[in-house]
Amino acid sequence: MEESKKKRGLVGSSSSSSESKSTDDTAAAATAADKSSAGGRPRVPGDMDITRGEIEMEAVDYSDITTNNVRVQVSTSYNAAQSDPPMRKHCFAYTIKITNLSDKDTIQLVSRKFEIQTVGARQKDVVKGQGVTGRQPILRPGETFEYTSTAPLSVRPLGTTTVAARMRGEYEFNIVEMDVAAGTDAEGNPIVKVLNEGGTLSCELGMFHFIFPEDQRVKPVRRAEEDEEEDDDDEDSSSKPAARAASAAKPSTGSVATTPSLPGDDDMKTGKITAPANDASEITTDGVKVKVTSQYREERSDPKMDKHCFAYNIRITNENEYAIQLTGRKFEIQTIGSAHKDVVAGPGVTGRQPVLQPGESFEYTSTAPLSVHPMPSTPVVARMQGEYTFTKVGESQSRQAKLAVFHFVLPALDTV
Repeated sequence: MEESKKKRGLVGSSSSSSESKSTDDTAAAATAADKSSAGGRPRVPGDMDITRGEIEMEAVDYSDITTNNVRVQVSTSYNAAQSDPPMRKHCFAYTIKITNLSDKDTIQLVSRKFEIQTVGARQKDVVKGQGVTGRQPILRPGETFEYTSTAPLSVRPLGTTTVAARMRGEYEFNIVEMDVAAGTDAEGNPIVKVLNEGGTLSCELGMFHFIFPEDQRVKPVRRAEEDEEEDDDDEDSSSKPAARAASAAKPSTGSVATTPSLPGDDDMKTGKITAPANDASEITTDGVKVKVTSQYREERSDPKMDKHCFAYNIRITNENEYAIQLTGRKFEIQTIGSAHKDVVAGPGVTGRQPVLQPGESFEYTSTAPLSVHPMPSTPVVARMQGEYTFTKVGESQSRQAKLAVFHFVLPALDTV
């Protein structure tokens, strides 16, 4: 027992690094991952692959890195007991071990700084503060300080990745020596003398990911064995209703039929938006839940040419006790300043008619390259809504599941 305490480097205190202090600033920051930062924690631009949900590197749930003779290891696990998936609450625990690898220097951890970004979020939350779990532990050569913290994330799984969030950071420390003559402070900790000159040193917390467990990932749609066609929404015109509608509703030569335009909403025509300018929506109709989120694709846009590209992710979940088959879709889209809505309809979804067993989901991402001139009165550049047609397997009667109204919204920096 005494040896265990020594390895944790808790000089003058008990070995309780994984107990009541487990929910720290990182957890609080993560719950606000894609909300406005006004009055909140500092934020910085996020990694685009996390924003898109298309991870461009190996997604590992651990890291092990050494800088300035200090080794920082982290491992993660999913905490099902503290998670509530229907409410998009997914709780993770992460354990961090900080080891002083120096053979002569004693160090004291004085502060930490973390960056965390949930999948789909455009920005990273930045958390920094003094000490580690409320203390500034001293590590003699070879000693280790270890603690476990909790990250309750507000995030929904995407079908394009198993990642829930990405995190990295650093710890600042000083090289110190015990000032025996000075004794201890009010809390019983030894008084130390800082030896390093020119400011504190730092050690890195390497990048790692919080990864959804198997039972929380998006379930793939059942597909026939001969169906080997890969989805590529940027190339498959049948999966780009918004793009077709925005291109003056020209007649389609493929499976999508474009009908005459409908009268548009007055607030979209004038730019004085009266409805909530939400860039996501969720609605359940006849036991079928349809959720959509949208994101600006800056790398595929050219504001000078009035070209604004968006990606929108749609997840359709069968909450009935029987199997259903998606047989068609119909969308309405109106760009800002336009007096009309363009209507796009066609069979199936992304070229297929998937069957969903009870509890199963079908998810896809499509691209909407809009040719539109923004208005100074609103960041909204388009409004979209629609419905999916489905049948109960074994029956022929068609039913409809709504796609509730959502908007394509320019990021704040891109409004004009």
